[in-house]
Amino acid sequence: MAERPQYFENTLSLPSINAATLTECLQDLRLAVHRGAQQVQANTPLPDSWGPSGLFRAFPGIALAFLRLDYQSSVLQDATLASSDYRQFALQRIPSSPPDAELLASRLSPLGSSSPITAIMMRILANVAKNDWQDNAQINITEDDIACLDDAVQVALTNDPLVAHDDRKMGGDEILFGRAGLLWALVNIRAHRFDQVGQKALSPVLQKIPELVRVIVDAGKQGSKEYIEKNGAQGAHPLMYAWMEGHYCFGAVHGATGILTVLLSCEPEELAEHIPVIGETVSALCQLSVTNDGHLPMTPSDFSYGQRSELVQLCHGIPGLLILLGAAFKHESLIRKHWDPSWDQAVYLGSECIWREGLLSKGGSLCHGVSGNAWAWLLLHDAFEYHSDSINEAREAYLQRSQLSALPSMQTSQKLTGDFFLSRALAFMLHARETKPYSTSTESDMDYRMPDEPYALFEGLAGNVCAWAETCAVLQTRLRKMELVEQGVCVKNGLPRDSLFQHALSRQIGFPVLGGNGAVGI
Repeated sequence: MAERPQYFENTLSLPSINAATLTECLQDLRLAVHRGAQQVQANTPLPDSWGPSGLFRAFPGIALAFLRLDYQSSVLQDATLASSDYRQFALQRIPSSPPDAELLASRLSPLGSSSPITAIMMRILANVAKNDWQDNAQINITEDDIACLDDAVQVALTNDPLVAHDDRKMGGDEILFGRAGLLWALVNIRAHRFDQVGQKALSPVLQKIPELVRVIVDAGKQGSKEYIEKNGAQGAHPLMYAWMEGHYCFGAVHGATGILTVLLSCEPEELAEHIPVIGETVSALCQLSVTNDGHLPMTPSDFSYGQRSELVQLCHGIPGLLILLGAAFKHESLIRKHWDPSWDQAVYLGSECIWREGLLSKGGSLCHGVSGNAWAWLLLHDAFEYHSDSINEAREAYLQRSQLSALPSMQTSQKLTGDFFLSRALAFMLHARETKPYSTSTESDMDYRMPDEPYALFEGLAGNVCAWAETCAVLQTRLRKMELVEQGVCVKNGLPRDSLFQHALSRQIGFPVLGGNGAVGI
């Protein structure tokens, strides 16, 4: 068999954005969610205990996928499909026993392995699910779980930017193992209400979130300073984070774009003093991408282990920057003060790059596959469809600051619409049904390989199912807006005050462990 290329030539067609096409896509993706979830359920064993397992590859990630489907069930219902008990599928994979993993300074995130935070997070979500995801449900949290969360925060606040693990030093802030992953867990835990005793005991832990934000930002500043001392100012950004000692990375799983996306899920007052350095870093990342024709290099030197890095995937590549921008464009205070034309240029060139090189032969996974590459377009669709007024105000503010009469990138900016992003997302999401293990066909021209973990959240089918379900929520929301516009309802800034619209919008959870739509609790 011939060696697979890094990516396959993209011959996909862009679907038209109209009610009929979106309704058909919604039906197709609901079916894919149903079938894919059944495959995951049938092919993954139920656990006896927690073990050293994180969300990335192991069963907790599959449980999280099923919890997401349970939360999104209202936008997944189809009269032609038998109902699936996604909640039960999830609860079967959440042991009631306490976590038996040791809390390590190098393993604070629930995403990676060997962290008790994984079990705590999943048991909290299980209790919320049992209460039908009610906002006013006062759920239980144990003293031991609160104590463990407090210990984790204390460790995070005292960690250096580099932490020892085995025989080497690793970055302490990435979402996979570090402080940003812990921050994601905390802001989503905070989105829920606990019983009176639990809420009182948990409050001191959650009150440390602003301090955790500060140490993450300070670590990025220190990383930048150390990079400049060793390599000079060229290639330096205001915030820089190491993946491994000496390797400052930009990707979402191992670097700056993921860390910044999680930071943007915090409350505005928690970020206010940090907005300038965050904005400057976003602009630096955008300028870097623009100079690389839409690619986002893995490292400042654009080399990794002697090979040029032009990966188009979440962990190291341009999808991470576009997900960050999908979150940033919804953050009014950030874009009003720090938007510049490079943001639009990076979005456009990055989208062209993903469209051209994003059908990765690795398959359909979130971390390095078709569905993960497409997810950024869902977030950008929402930004440009529902926050267009804020974006235009940010552009006007830039013109005033720069004393210009017109944007130098006006033609590029005018191309960026909700339809531009949704058509590309749909093409990729529908095509992801041709990847393994969902597809068993041998007739495709694109020989996608089987993932290393075929049913996992970040490397397998569970992630694809989450991507398809999120797309269903996006479609349901957009279709409702179309109905309202057709009825002559005034839609201010793209966000109708309509209960059906708002409900569908609330079912858009965002990328697992990254978000992009704020901290919605799951």
